Amino acid sequence: MIQLAKVASREEGQIKAHQLLTELVGPDTLLALSGGTSVNYKEMIVGPGDIHPDDVCMIDDRYGMPFHENSNELLVKKSGLIEYLVSKKIRFTKCLEGKNIAQTEKDYDQKIRTLFAKYQDKVGVMGVAFNLHTGGIFPNSKALKSPAYVVSEIVDDIYPQRITITLKALGEFTGFLILMFGEEKKEALAKMLDPAENNIQSFPAIFYRKCRATAHLVTDITL
Repeated sequence: MIQLAKVASREEGQIKAHQLLTELVGPDTLLALSGGTSVNYKEMIVGPGDIHPDDVCMIDDRYGMPFHENSNELLVKKSGLIEYLVSKKIRFTKCLEGKNIAQTEKDYDQKIRTLFAKYQDKVGVMGVAFNLHTGGIFPNSKALKSPAYVVSEIVDDIYPQRITITLKALGEFTGFLILMFGEEKKEALAKMLDPAENNIQSFPAIFYRKCRATAHLVTDITL
């Protein structure tokens, strides 16, 4: 179920995202983070300094060595969030560990299973791309059908090697914060919200319209 939060700009969107996180995240929450151009964790979490989950993990990453230049975890580090988590004594479970992709998938699947067993309250910060992929879940990908919690695969993208939690795993979340900014994503947003469009295999972000959890969608796009 999607609840729309309309804002005037990307900057105002980060303020609204922080406000929503104060309502969604508590001391017993697992907070899962994704990358992309829409999130600004410095403005959303680090600057305000009042978001205190019990554990933080990554939704997905572009496979490679730890903190490689195109990784989501480097984006998180550059925002100051990892330093913030250390200062607040909040655990951070990352994906990349310098192992081959098969072992990285296996290890992260086990980490995510352990975290999901521990936390009932699971909140994901998500983006949605032009092709409606979300996190590392791409159209017609293994992540849409796998019974695992984490998969690795090659996708049709400038960064093809991915490690991501699956649609099955997303289905266990209790809340989502989704950010979509810029007129260039207007067509994607319209398709995502269209009640006549129900093909999750082709357009994965439609999941948020159908899931049991409330998905708060922050956007500056006018349809």
